[in-house]
Parts: sequence; C-alpha cells; structure tokens
Amino acid sequence: MFDSQPGGSERVYVFHGTDSTQVLGPEHLMARVRALLTAAGASPAPAPAPHPDIASRPFTAESLQHPGDAGPGARPREHSTVSELSVGLGAEQFWDRVEAGSWATWRDRWPGAAQGPLFPPSTPQWLSDAPRWELDPLAPALGPAASGGWVRSPAQAWDEPGPTSPPERSAETGHEHHRGVGLFQLTDLESFWVFASERDTPEIVARCESLAAAHPAFSWLTGYFDPRDVPGSLRLPAECLPVLHADLEAAGFAVDTWW
Repeated sequence: MFDSQPGGSERVYVFHGTDSTQVLGPEHLMARVRALLTAAGASPAPAPAPHPDIASRPFTAESLQHPGDAGPGARPREHSTVSELSVGLGAEQFWDRVEAGSWATWRDRWPGAAQGPLFPPSTPQWLSDAPRWELDPLAPALGPAASGGWVRSPAQAWDEPGPTSPPERSAETGHEHHRGVGLFQLTDLESFWVFASERDTPEIVARCESLAAAHPAFSWLTGYFDPRDVPGSLRLPAECLPVLHADLEAAGFAVDTWW
C-alpha cells in the first residue's frame, strides 16, 4: 500500500495510557492519523487525554495523598513544536482502528492507476515505526519523585539498539547524530517528561546531573524503569524545561517540545 514517508526531521511519538492513546508529531501527520481513526469510527478526543493514575504533584508529599488530577488539559502551548492527538483507546484497540482505517482509506491514498502489483493496505510505516511508551502506574522510580511513569512499549521499543551503541556521525559535518528527544508535559503542569532512545538516555542523565550545579531543580531528576531495569523516561520539575531544551539543542540533539 502506497503511503509517502515524512522527512528525516519529522518525528512522531506514541503514548499508550490506561484507556487512551496520545500521538505527538507534525500537524500534517497528526491530520493523517486523525483521518485513519475517523474512517474506522474512532473519533479523536477534543482535549488531551488525562492520566489520573499518575501523581499530578510528583515532587511533594501531596503525591502520596492525592491521585492525579485531570491532566494538563486543553490550553495554549506557546512553546510547542509538535501537535497532539488523543483518542480514548488503549494500545491494542488503537492499532486495530488504525489498521481498519488504512483499509477504509486506501483509495484516497493510492496515487493513481496501479503500475505494478497491489499490496494489502497497512498502517503507514512512519506511524508503525514511531517509538512507543506505555504508562505504568507501578513503574519504580529512581529519584525523589513519586513512582509511576512512562516505560518503553515491549511490543516495539525493546528491539532498539542498547545504550552502548555508538552514535552515528554525519558525513557532512562530522558531528554526532542523535535521534529525537521529546520534552513533553503529558500528565501535569508541575513537571515534564524526557523521552529519548535507550542509546541517548545515559548522556541526557549525565547532562542533567551536571546542570544541577547551577540549577538545583535538576537534583529532582527521576528515572522510571521497565522490567529490564532500563529507564524508559525521565521526569523533572517544569522550571528545568527551558534550560534542558537549550542545553540539548546546543549539544546537537533534535528536540521536540509540547508545553
């Protein structure tokens, strides 16, 4: 099934909550996801998905007393470089509806008369290959924040190269090439989450630890671990976001933000 691929600088992130899925990426790709879901009878939500099973005040004692609130909600996000789409479907249901939408819209996406063999419609590769995370309310936390966070989806992301894989180096500039890093306020306004490849996460942790000397809020860095004892995400106070954003960009990371 024909489906043009996005450019190398366009990144998509998929997050599976308890009964919801969020997809973040360029607006034109989010429109394509929306079209697939709508064609399959699944209407995207009008506001970002809430995550009430995650502490909304992770760095205070209140996180032990109160469940999460309704989440960051629909509000202007002046510093965002990506668009967001939410739908009230868990992981299995989401991918089932995307597949159904691929069948329902194949005539719209076929570029013209077939000049060769036809293949069954399938999920666009740029979406199926996008990194995925799942929300685990019991994920152990290494750091001062409350437990429960995002870990990589065992259905897909566990197959990526480990953290010891050397970074690729650009033939044109000689600079190391890093995969995209997402800095997203998915669950609350007090904190934000850092999403990166397994390979890049140790370097980002080291950068956060070095920034703590000048910015004490970085001492609240917390990592969330999957059953392999590999950190799937990092969590920091919101005040660290612009500082980390600038530091990562200066180091050559491709940074995506939603805050």
